[in-house]
Amino acid sequence: MAVAVAVAVPMLGACGIRGTDVIEAGGPASFQAFLNRDTDMLLFFRAPDGSLAPVIRTVQSSTEFGDGYSESGSGDAAEDPIPTEKVVLALLSGPRTEDGAAGLTSTLPTPRLGTTIKLDRSRTDRIKADLPFALAPLDTTAIRQLTCTIAYSEEADGDIVVELTGQDGTSKSGTCGLDPDSPGNEPAATETP
Repeated sequence: MAVAVAVAVPMLGACGIRGTDVIEAGGPASFQAFLNRDTDMLLFFRAPDGSLAPVIRTVQSSTEFGDGYSESGSGDAAEDPIPTEKVVLALLSGPRTEDGAAGLTSTLPTPRLGTTIKLDRSRTDRIKADLPFALAPLDTTAIRQLTCTIAYSEEADGDIVVELTGQDGTSKSGTCGLDPDSPGNEPAATETP
């Protein structure tokens, strides 16, 4: 057996196939390459290292094709982007089982049934969000989760000022500051007083 392997190795090397160099094809793929704003929500959860991790959630709409066959994501149920209010409620619902298995967590409060998020889009350079819970007890990562989720729901590049106001009267505003081309897609939300 050892003889057969010893003979086969040189034969494989002499089959006329040349080795190739690594070919550069641009930077790493970002989540934006895979996001369909008409059917997907982009949520940000806490990664095990404390950074934010983007998670794409597809809103399922299905079209039936006869005996039990359905094609997910087709049809005209989602002609407009998913409302930011719905996206924030999905974020507040927390990570799914598969997200938790990947180590993703959240310290945001879970919404009660009938919870609503009020948004004010009266200015083009910012969005205001009135939230149904207190902001003061939230840590920086939780504020960043909200800021980045709202920013990317409103603008494809996430470049918008987000003003958060909690039930306790606490306000925080800032931008997501996520660079989709940076390694690890590390958002660094900036806060303004």
